Amino acid sequence: MPLFRMPKAWKHFLASAACLLAAQAGTAVAATSEDESVATIDLAYRYALPLYEVARAQTRQPFNTLVHLRNLSDHTTRLITTPNNDTLYSSALLDLTGGPIAVQVPAFGERYYSLAFIDAYTNNFAIVGTRTAGGAGGRILLVGPGWRGTASPGVQVIRAPTPQVWLLVRILIDGPQDLAAVHGLQDAIVLTPQGHETPQPVAVPQPATGESFVEVVNHALAVNPPPPADAAILARIAQVGVGAGAGPLSPALREAWNREFPLARQALIKATEKPANVVDGWSYSSPAIGDFGTDYTLRAVVALRGLLALPQVEAIYTVPVLDAAGAPLSGAHRYRLHLPAGAPPARAFWSLSAYEAVADGGLYFADNPLHRYSVGDRTPGVVRNADGSLDLLIQHDPPADRANWLPVVAGRFVLVLRAYLPGADLQEGRFHYPPLERLD
Repeated sequence: MPLFRMPKAWKHFLASAACLLAAQAGTAVAATSEDESVATIDLAYRYALPLYEVARAQTRQPFNTLVHLRNLSDHTTRLITTPNNDTLYSSALLDLTGGPIAVQVPAFGERYYSLAFIDAYTNNFAIVGTRTAGGAGGRILLVGPGWRGTASPGVQVIRAPTPQVWLLVRILIDGPQDLAAVHGLQDAIVLTPQGHETPQPVAVPQPATGESFVEVVNHALAVNPPPPADAAILARIAQVGVGAGAGPLSPALREAWNREFPLARQALIKATEKPANVVDGWSYSSPAIGDFGTDYTLRAVVALRGLLALPQVEAIYTVPVLDAAGAPLSGAHRYRLHLPAGAPPARAFWSLSAYEAVADGGLYFADNPLHRYSVGDRTPGVVRNADGSLDLLIQHDPPADRANWLPVVAGRFVLVLRAYLPGADLQEGRFHYPPLERLD
């Protein structure tokens, strides 16, 4: 599941009624008991983490400017948690408070691509790409929630639910020899703000504290009024000082936030270690991924593990957590994954990537003798069986035949199998991956 971290700065927007439910005039007051305060801080952290991650990203990239990653992700890539090794990314953090932004999309032909438009709460509210628009290209006008204008003929209007938008572009690449062609396509995506000034980012202190987290989040809530469906949770987390109109934290809340802030993150990391929807050792992602609704814990988990993940109609991310015998995976052992011919069902492409899990919860590629970080339907040198099936060897030490080897770290590793433009059998749960067979 993908992700970045980049820039920010805004003007205050009029808070919605939902925001006002979350606001406290003047100094925020403490919750009614210490236990309730701790639980509410944990809830507020989960609700607000995606907003915070977007704000943190805004400090690293200028607004309304498309920034391109020109090389395939490898073990040195640390801007993105859970990167893929199949596409090149382009990223833009957009501000619509001053007016719309025009987006020119080139012709991609048969090559897979997607332009994911993501709101400040990390929901994909629109995707323009192979699935939705084909490969002919076109013109888009991205407008804010209050826009009342008209677009020129032939221009697709996309209305954003929040004034802050993250645009994440993925373009399929077939190895280093394909870099020049993909760079040309990246350069042909053109953003044109419609006559407004570019704001400056608001500082996000590092290292973060509970108090600074609340300050950043409250600013983001003021700029990006949450949907009415969030009214109930906003009313509750207002008790611990989180809301668009909340004043400075009281001394007691400041002490509580600074104490509980690292614990809330640790609890969220621990929550990610409890796999759900497990079939034959594989954990299947929730249908709500990428368009979360009120599933705030799932939204926070994805912000931690795979920020900016696509919804299932565009890509499905599946993670093996147990082997065929029901034991957890470990780099101390060797495994084989047998994929039948035609599996997985994916109309665009698929890949299985290996990551090392670091202490702060991030997942990153690890170096290995092959400099191979994933294996998929386009991996050169991979050998299929006579019937079209594929046996992948997943282990730390090199096997005798390295053709189908996916290297992993000796310690804790995580695998993610991505299927882009998944077929109906995968989307509807009729297809399941075979379990990983332990070989030692």
